[in-house]
Amino acid sequence: MMFWENLRMAFISLKNAKLRSFLTMLGMIIGVAAVVSITAIGQGVKDAVTKQVTGLGSNVLSVTSGGGSNQSGGKSAPSFTAALGSSTLTQADAVSVGKVQNTENTTSISLISGVLAEGTTTASGALIVATTANYARVVDQKLAAGQFIGDDQLNQNVIVLGDTVKTELFGTGDAMGRTVTFRGKPFTVIGVIVKQDSGLSLGTSQDSFAYIPTGTAKVLIGQEPSILRIITKVNSPSNVDGAVAGIKAALKQNHAGQEDFSVLTQADILSTFNTILDLLTTFIAAIAAISLLVGGIGIMNIMLVSVTERTREIGLRKAIGASSGTVLSQFLIEAVVISLVGGALGIVVAVLLATGIGRAAGITPSFTLPTIILAVGVSAGVGILFGIAPAAKASRLRPIQALKSV
Repeated sequence: MMFWENLRMAFISLKNAKLRSFLTMLGMIIGVAAVVSITAIGQGVKDAVTKQVTGLGSNVLSVTSGGGSNQSGGKSAPSFTAALGSSTLTQADAVSVGKVQNTENTTSISLISGVLAEGTTTASGALIVATTANYARVVDQKLAAGQFIGDDQLNQNVIVLGDTVKTELFGTGDAMGRTVTFRGKPFTVIGVIVKQDSGLSLGTSQDSFAYIPTGTAKVLIGQEPSILRIITKVNSPSNVDGAVAGIKAALKQNHAGQEDFSVLTQADILSTFNTILDLLTTFIAAIAAISLLVGGIGIMNIMLVSVTERTREIGLRKAIGASSGTVLSQFLIEAVVISLVGGALGIVVAVLLATGIGRAAGITPSFTLPTIILAVGVSAGVGILFGIAPAAKASRLRPIQALKSV
């Protein structure tokens, strides 16, 4: 019964000093809003990454230059030289991967430097990718118009444009059958990739890619293009582990026994991204949580002021029989109420903030129940932690001294 009375008095106290109460809560509102919104956005990014990676299928394998096994036998990350373009992969490796049992539709990916143009109009952000007909089969590439590179076009001057590249060169007009130039050679547009869904893009969007045949690229640059990645599809998810082992064995034979390459499953790629995102989210949320400490100090400061201002009230309550425990619980409950109301408002602000950021970034924030419960729990904990000192001070006041001090 006394609890509900103290709770009622806490809300009356907040109502009587609305502005001061709001300013006291502000630190909690900012802290909870920052932590919850950052966590929700981080989870939303993870969901978007998971959707993109798993969209390729769990049976797609990627072979990249660098990495392999370390001296202890564990898997290590791809080497930095791979990122700089010093690839150890060759077309012979792509052929070997395609011969491994249970693999199908193997292809290679190379980046070719140069400017893509249509007359005097250039696609400044276009990335020219040299690949084979199997690329579309591995990644299930969808087209808005035309077709992807065919098996009979591996040495022809044909090109498939991403949506952004097509728009830069031809605007809203039809690009099919039109001619563009690359490295001084004419290329016929045979297809346009369907526009990528708005959302998180892992690296450069496919809308900025333009695809040419690997054989044509070899003629353009006068040598085999450096392979950025070999990708292959395994005929069944259950055969992935066996295919990984087979690819490693085949490529080690090509590389004189050295494992200067990495074979990555979609699970490996997803795990790497999730680890990085978890670390970043935790680090940023921890920094934002400092606001909770500031908010707690603000609550303690205002509650100490409140005890001083209400000394006469405390004296009267104790004079008519209120115990020290009753007075302590009154001010402690008031501190917790301030903290919880601030936390609740912080959650509302977090939803609005994360939703706005999510729309701007093209992702969907994910608000999980454990995060909400944690925010409420932290709010209550801050109220209790920083409300103990003011409440204890109030409970120690003697009735006579309290009444005389006013």
